[in-house]
Amino acid sequence: MKTAYFSAALSILFLVPTGASAQDRQDQQFSEHDRQVTRDWYNQHQNNAPRGMRSQDRLTPEQEQRVQPGQPLDREMQGLSQSMPRDLGRQLSPAPKNHKYVVVGQHVALVDTHTHVVRDIIHLHDDGQHNDPQH
Repeated sequence: MKTAYFSAALSILFLVPTGASAQDRQDQQFSEHDRQVTRDWYNQHQNNAPRGMRSQDRLTPEQEQRVQPGQPLDREMQGLSQSMPRDLGRQLSPAPKNHKYVVVGQHVALVDTHTHVVRDIIHLHDDGQHNDPQH
């Protein structure tokens, strides 16, 4: 009888989710859904965009080179970055553990909170200058 209870308990352990949250995910890129939601949100709010997303917040070509996946945001770029608008952030997948979403120079970036390395980026303006492999 004890063996039956032990077997049942062991089976339940394997069937119950581990409790890993979306924040524990290992992918460090925006999903296609997050990209589309971000672009749609931006198109709806473009005329009254928050700081970091306004046309006057656009980066110079030299600054653009410093906001690239795999590169850390330097102090100037960190200073220019803004928090993600809350209503947009609620529509996106939770950022992975030790990461956050920021807005800088009409871009939404996924940034490592410890190293400040940009893991992925969504370009909100499309002028043909970006080689976004996802688009």
